[in-house]
Amino acid sequence: MRRNQSGRYLWLVMALVMALVCGLFSLALAEESSHLLDGKSFVGKNGEKGRVLAEYEKEEIVFQNGMFTSVSCAPYNFSSSPYQARVVADKVFFEAVTESPTHGKIAWQGVIQNDQADVTFVWTKERWYWDIRREYWFRGRLKK
Repeated sequence: MRRNQSGRYLWLVMALVMALVCGLFSLALAEESSHLLDGKSFVGKNGEKGRVLAEYEKEEIVFQNGMFTSVSCAPYNFSSSPYQARVVADKVFFEAVTESPTHGKIAWQGVIQNDQADVTFVWTKERWYWDIRREYWFRGRLKK
């Protein structure tokens, strides 16, 4: 009977070791995907969904050290924020949420394919008398 107990304990220890190794592997993959676009910047135009493009609406989005930055939103105190990215076929999908202490929050979702970024983003700001929700888009090329 004792030998059977030893076998069970050995099986339990092996299962725990495998779970730990798989967990660390998953963590490494998650970490790697959070830096997938690092070192890349895209420049182009952005505008409000459904409106005519204003020529002054220039944008640059930057991925660096696991962080996403919108250059045109920086003057409004929107900080850089962590981004998540994943590869599906030949495309990289990313998401980020930037926040400003005075101007609300922007939720970003984009697709990078080849050297082009197609991004949608939603700006929201809650106020006591009404809330703001506006949808925007950005299309840019890899900055070289």
